[in-house]
Amino acid sequence: MTDEFDNNHGPTANAPVGTSTREDLARPEPAEEKWGFEQALVAPVGSLAFLQLSNNDRLIAAQKYGGLRESTGEVEISFFGMCAFRITTPKGLEIVIDPWRNAPGFIGYWFLVDFPITRCDIGMSTHAHGDHDALHRLDAGMILDRMGGTFELGDVKITGILDKHMCEPQNDLYTSEMVLQMFGKQTRPPGETMEWCNSMFLIETGGLRILHWGDNRQNPPDDVWDMIRDIDIALLPVSDDGHILTPRWGVKIAEKLNAKVVIPHHYYIEGLNAPNAGWELPAVQFTRMLDHTFLDSHTVRLSPEKIKDYKQHVMYFGEHTVTEIFKWTPPDFLGPNAPLPEPARAWERFKPAKGDHY
Repeated sequence: MTDEFDNNHGPTANAPVGTSTREDLARPEPAEEKWGFEQALVAPVGSLAFLQLSNNDRLIAAQKYGGLRESTGEVEISFFGMCAFRITTPKGLEIVIDPWRNAPGFIGYWFLVDFPITRCDIGMSTHAHGDHDALHRLDAGMILDRMGGTFELGDVKITGILDKHMCEPQNDLYTSEMVLQMFGKQTRPPGETMEWCNSMFLIETGGLRILHWGDNRQNPPDDVWDMIRDIDIALLPVSDDGHILTPRWGVKIAEKLNAKVVIPHHYYIEGLNAPNAGWELPAVQFTRMLDHTFLDSHTVRLSPEKIKDYKQHVMYFGEHTVTEIFKWTPPDFLGPNAPLPEPARAWERFKPAKGDHY
């Protein structure tokens, strides 16, 4: 069973130059006009917010007016690749979760392209791994890094559920013992370090409960499960090779969440992920295990009415990403071959003027 959604973007009107209205606050601003990092001679260590040319006016407006525009009645979800999503609330707040970077020290080179500098209102990271924590690439009004507890602003409520990173994925790629022997990293509680801790984010907006799983383990304790029941949209890190969640675990977790819609992430995308860096497969087989929609865009708009009859329905972005990716295409040698030149007897310029030998 497949379904189609209207994934087209509507145009955004530009406000007159020199005016300052509520419409201005809702209007996306070009990132290059609001970001000074690219020109700065400062190493990306610590917060880079002092280099941002933007400010927190949009957040103040959401605080004061309850949003940035009249409600559209729909939540917009855009996929950047890897585990990164932008969730736009019906009243215009933009939330970006888990931007990536190439992190030295742990296999290091995982991505062929940088995460695009992206304007948003709230930037979030589920845990301290390079494929999730490039918060310096966000021109964000505020940052929620590995948060726990509850935060509310405008028309969104965010709950951070603290747990642990995946340590035994039960795949054919690695075990916790292999990671310990290869990198000296203890991934299993107790005694694991901060990079093996994880926060799941429950985002409630527009009448929908959206859960970003991060890289959480597949068997959190019962008190955690109690916080994440009856999910409308589950963003789960499922790939066909099971780098984090295997397809089998993806199905089990989707069922336990009672999720209406499942959106896989953390899978291999040619032109974005470096080959042989710990993942090799997409999530096509997992998608076909359940009722599904192969999306034809990097953005989908959903509402309670649109998904009310779904039950563990997979919506798969595939290689449709906001991030511009580059695939190498071998040249086609279809034209006629160039004629071969006659062998040049270039050495004859040294021939003796008299005889055959000097």
